[in-house]
Amino acid sequence: MLDRNVIATLRLVHGAYNFVVLLLFWYQAFLGFGIRKARRAGGSNQRAVRQHRKTGPVIAVLAIAGYTGGAVLSFLDNGRLFKYPFHFLTGSTIVGMIVLTVIVSRFIKYGRDEKRTLHFSLGVVLLGLYALQALLGLGILF
Repeated sequence: MLDRNVIATLRLVHGAYNFVVLLLFWYQAFLGFGIRKARRAGGSNQRAVRQHRKTGPVIAVLAIAGYTGGAVLSFLDNGRLFKYPFHFLTGSTIVGMIVLTVIVSRFIKYGRDEKRTLHFSLGVVLLGLYALQALLGLGILF
């Protein structure tokens, strides 16, 4: 087992890292909302589209890495994953939804809105789950 001080530090690092990932998801949402607004107004924002497509998969990988780090940290600290079951299950749901959102994004086609709407809906739910996850995490830290 790791020293208690190391575990305490890693818990803070995990929280800070995932807070940055949360901010990156909000940035991604800001881009997505802008793209959606421009498209619905009959225009387009190609710069935002390129940025959204470029950063989305990177942020998804960062989020999954944060989840994995938290799971490993929980196991090292407690010898089990389910000491904080709501935090773990919410994180698992977030990871599953991220993967689903990335998969759906690959099927978005020009002029067809059904996959865009699903991608948008998944993104909104993800933002809410991430906020819940942050509150659950703060409850664990303090």
